[in-house]
Amino acid sequence: MDRRAFLSLAGAALLTAPWREGGVARAALPALAGDDICRNARALPILVASTGTGELSYQGTHILALGAMKDLATAFAASGGRLAVTGGGCDDGIAGVKRNLSDFGGMCCPVKGSAAEGLPHLVVAQDMKAVVAHPSNNVAGLSLSQLKQVARGRILDWRELGGETKPVAQVVRRHCPDYVEPVRAALLDNRPDWSGKALFVDTDEQIVDLVSRFPAGLGVVSWVFARPLVESGRLRLLALDGLRPDRDRSRYPLTGPLSLIFRAWDAKRMTPFFDFLYGDRGRAIVTRDLIPVSREQAGYRGASTFGRA
Repeated sequence: MDRRAFLSLAGAALLTAPWREGGVARAALPALAGDDICRNARALPILVASTGTGELSYQGTHILALGAMKDLATAFAASGGRLAVTGGGCDDGIAGVKRNLSDFGGMCCPVKGSAAEGLPHLVVAQDMKAVVAHPSNNVAGLSLSQLKQVARGRILDWRELGGETKPVAQVVRRHCPDYVEPVRAALLDNRPDWSGKALFVDTDEQIVDLVSRFPAGLGVVSWVFARPLVESGRLRLLALDGLRPDRDRSRYPLTGPLSLIFRAWDAKRMTPFFDFLYGDRGRAIVTRDLIPVSREQAGYRGASTFGRA
């Protein structure tokens, strides 16, 4: 398939197709507004717990919302806690916290260098950035060096990666251009120097959908979104330097921090949730799709984490 045909079909797919998670069709996310690719035009509610005294609320990156917070909220409720979870992007999380609309803001970009710098925060997990291709592709993996060359447009054909002769249809998410975005930082030193042949999209869902449809497709995407399609056979997971997120998470080379930011530390209300999150039950939930972070690694010390309780 030539590039013109790929772009034509890709555009149609983005406009019309739902995506599936675990075989269940899901509606396409709304288009993003303007150039702010870290903010959704309309944040989608994922789970809203019953309101009540002491309830906490989360808004922010869908990676963390879907990768852990939704299930953490359900389990936390079973122990008597209350947490409302709403998805979105990094800037949704920052805006919600700064406007006092949510207790926690979720970020998939580092806090340092973002509009959240200076706010109290805790790293709660590490996201794994999976390298995925169409299931018909016979390439088993590539090196980080090769992936950087693909990103910059210096490798343009799958034959240079050990595959069949066909152009690499690289699908790239336009993501947090003003922040230190983990994939862009790892592959391009955080500069927007993507290949001129790349197809740019706005969401992780669009990456996995397009790569699953086109035999020449290649994408780098959160394991949270890749895993259901890999497990259902709709995507091929490529090893990176011989390592895969489904079996080598402690050594996987392409990751990014997932953080919770807040306007102010409210020890009485927030400590029970963080005790749960960093405890055994919370860690088991986080481990399903993400790399857990221990309380020691996060610098969490209970009620006194940010000074006197």
